[in-house]
Amino acid sequence: MVRYLLRLGYIGTKYSGTQKQINVVESKTIQNVIEMALLNLRPQNTPNTYFASRTDKGVHALMNALHVDLDHRIPNEIYQPHIIKRVLNSYFTENNHEIVITNACVVPDEFQARFHAKWRSYYYRIAVLKPGLDNVTLKYCQDHLPICEVNRCYVVPSQLNTSIVKNVTDMYCGEHDFSTFTKYIAKTPWKSPIRFVEECSFYESPYPNFIDDPQYSNISMWEFYIKSQSFLYHQVRKLVGTAIAAGLGRLNLQQVKHMFEVPKPENWVKCRLPPPGGLYLAHVHYDKKRFFNE
Repeated sequence: MVRYLLRLGYIGTKYSGTQKQINVVESKTIQNVIEMALLNLRPQNTPNTYFASRTDKGVHALMNALHVDLDHRIPNEIYQPHIIKRVLNSYFTENNHEIVITNACVVPDEFQARFHAKWRSYYYRIAVLKPGLDNVTLKYCQDHLPICEVNRCYVVPSQLNTSIVKNVTDMYCGEHDFSTFTKYIAKTPWKSPIRFVEECSFYESPYPNFIDDPQYSNISMWEFYIKSQSFLYHQVRKLVGTAIAAGLGRLNLQQVKHMFEVPKPENWVKCRLPPPGGLYLAHVHYDKKRFFNE
């Protein structure tokens, strides 16, 4: 039995998240699709995958990671990483899945994709409408998006004060109790809501146009970036929603501070949960010396 690390990217729009779920069609979760693809290698064992990060329904990944143990059907043989990559990507193409294995490698038996991750990072992409387009309701905001941005970003009015958004974003850095910015608070002591955010920033996108679509003249693209060892459920989207609410004047900075001073889920008020389509898991980083070369 050999343990492998697989790196993968995916467009999450048509999937019900990464994790296998009861009563969900197998082809609708990333984990199920990966495990079905692995069966094409015809291993001796049932391939069970363990992801570094779980992403919700509709969330994308530029790079997620997982580990899996595979026992070759021929004694004393192992699967070469490039063969695993080729077989899985062929399966995804043939079955119209928006998933790509970008790298595969052998790792030590003690390696755990989730628990050995040193840090994770996310992007959240925001499309700010240009002045003059604010008479549309949120329901019809997507009418002004380039087609390649549909389900890939969050559309907000031109009144967004980006300076205030940046001020709020700066408040997220460092160690905080993020109980206000999650949906569930675990009752077990070792599942602490305290997290250390290493980096957090809000800036105009250096890649504003994916392609030369005239619809891009309707918007300006901004990005929210955050990096930490781990995150709580819905934490990133709720942090984005808080910063956007402040930038639109629905919250003041003192109210945001109160969310940290009295950390509990019911204090997340006057905010909207941004749609999952704007969120991208950007990177999962591991100790180079301990496990492999990155």
